[in-house]
Amino acid sequence: MGKKGENMKVLKKINKGLILTIIVLAALLIYISGVEKQRNADKPDIRKACEEFISLTDKYVVLPEDMQKSEVSEEKVNEYVNQMKSDVEKVMISNTEALKIQEQVIENNLRDSYNALDVRSKVSRKIKKINGYEFDGNQVTVKLNNQVEIVTKVFDEIDSTKETETFDASNDEIILQKVDGKWKIVYSNLQFDGSNRYYGDDIIF
Repeated sequence: MGKKGENMKVLKKINKGLILTIIVLAALLIYISGVEKQRNADKPDIRKACEEFISLTDKYVVLPEDMQKSEVSEEKVNEYVNQMKSDVEKVMISNTEALKIQEQVIENNLRDSYNALDVRSKVSRKIKKINGYEFDGNQVTVKLNNQVEIVTKVFDEIDSTKETETFDASNDEIILQKVDGKWKIVYSNLQFDGSNRYYGDDIIF
């Protein structure tokens, strides 16, 4: 076989390799494009899950209005905590340790919300901006910039007055996982007062 024939064989091999590379790259680009489209399609549901969980935490770090008194029944508080645990379980992944951590954080903040001198009467956390979605497989970490309003009822000998604190929680984050087509909470770390302390600061390992 002459030199020309050998060159043709080399060219055919190069062409086959090039075509295979192009096919692989095209398939990879189609896959990446599909994943990106799915992630963008998931973002409204992810935001909704975050909003619902925030609403849940806002509710359970505050005693019900009929319990917002200078003297609080611990029996009723325990009943309220049990109700919280039941509701939190519904929105979280089936992981005992993750559930325990989140319940502990919410309960700690609830029990810190009242004493003989004052009681937290309202928490309202609103999403101002989502700073980013960090996807990793079937999980996503949502970086949030939230605006928080906390109202406290202060007791005196005759009556009570209300004090309001507002602040931006610019480093809030919530981690979610897609389970059977639905986004569930894995973990959250939310700023709960204006001193820049976060939920995670109260976790005892």
